[in-house]
Amino acid sequence: MELERRCIRLEGGSNLRDIGGYKAVDGRRIKWGHVYRSGSLWGLTKADWGWIDQRQIRAICDLRSDGEREIAPTVWDARQVPLQVDEIYSADHLFTRRRRGSEAGVGEMETRLYGLFSRLLAPSFRGFFRALIEGHVPAIVHCTAGQDRTGLAVSLLLTALGVDRDTIYADYLLSTELRIPKNEMDHSLLPALADSNAVARFYTDLMQERGPDVFKPRRLLDANGIPLVEVALGVIARDWGSLEGYMEEELGVGPAEIRELRDRLLEKV
Repeated sequence: MELERRCIRLEGGSNLRDIGGYKAVDGRRIKWGHVYRSGSLWGLTKADWGWIDQRQIRAICDLRSDGEREIAPTVWDARQVPLQVDEIYSADHLFTRRRRGSEAGVGEMETRLYGLFSRLLAPSFRGFFRALIEGHVPAIVHCTAGQDRTGLAVSLLLTALGVDRDTIYADYLLSTELRIPKNEMDHSLLPALADSNAVARFYTDLMQERGPDVFKPRRLLDANGIPLVEVALGVIARDWGSLEGYMEEELGVGPAEIRELRDRLLEKV
């Protein structure tokens, strides 16, 4: 029943879900209807925007690069205009020319790219946390597939809220079965944009090599069966001494901010 409530299947959506209901610190749980994670919002239909309207979304954090936004722009079609809390970055940081035979897919970053997210996305993560602390909820955080970059953002948030690691990893791994790749970007546009758009060139080359299977979601595990986000969190803890050190130093989320975050997003069971 909780999974049915968590997973929101909109006609043009992909991997949209509510992070409410998870057990957190001090016997509390995360409030439903306050924070949503998602893939691209590009494909939402008129009826889907009606769902957005009903929730009165107050903040949006788009973790996609400039190239992804060009291919699949979010045209906001709800009555309430949300606070935009992300910072756009160049697609060249992530979508470089590939070595033939390396694994990737739409929204599926190679394992090494997880090590870049903590610095590249820190300005967007900072804005996302600040919006939540200031009460700009409900909020949506998303990227293209809603799994890699969004997965790290949500894992950091769940950590701050005192959710246990097993639950964090289970939430992260749900993405594989909940993605609808055709709703994440217009695949037909990629060849036409390949000369000018790094993302389109990246995936056009990939499709020529691997065919339509490139869009098939894969399990988010490394060669040893470890969730990729677990690897990323381990790298952050190593480089900053702890996840708490990273959040305070890079995101401006120290003990006082964590207490405020918990007061706003948690409730007694």
